[in-house]
Amino acid sequence: MIRRRDAGVTLVEVLVVLVLVGIMAAAVGLSLGPADRGDAIAREADILTARLNRAADEVLLSGAPVALVWNVDGYHFEVLGPDGWVPHPVTLLGEDHRLTGAVDLSENAVDQGRFVVNADLLPGGGVPLVIVLRTGRTARETIMFDGVNAARTLPS
Repeated sequence: MIRRRDAGVTLVEVLVVLVLVGIMAAAVGLSLGPADRGDAIAREADILTARLNRAADEVLLSGAPVALVWNVDGYHFEVLGPDGWVPHPVTLLGEDHRLTGAVDLSENAVDQGRFVVNADLLPGGGVPLVIVLRTGRTARETIMFDGVNAARTLPS
């Protein structure tokens, strides 16, 4: 059977073009890499919560007081040694953790500070730490740490 010139395209030709467009779109999507989908603040809250819990475990195991030291840009943990406060020997805790994206950190509107947990697993001053991670004015995560357990609190 001979096809006429003005007959148009076949279904097979349309499907081939769609497959090629799909492959090109997938290649472009993969080349862009992972995009921040606005969950940076939740990811940072999870990381900080896990590290606070790990620090409490280290206090329990070693008996040495541990301090969370933070500023707007990030945080790290220190341990009390014979010569004073030094970076925590556990690399995960002792190294500076810089916050990603536009996330910043404060404790009750204080942009920098130190929170010490002693060997009795009691927070310094007897008051739990309330940390706020925020991006801009609207997105925020709150973490409460009582010296034993850190947990994200539900938004009010």
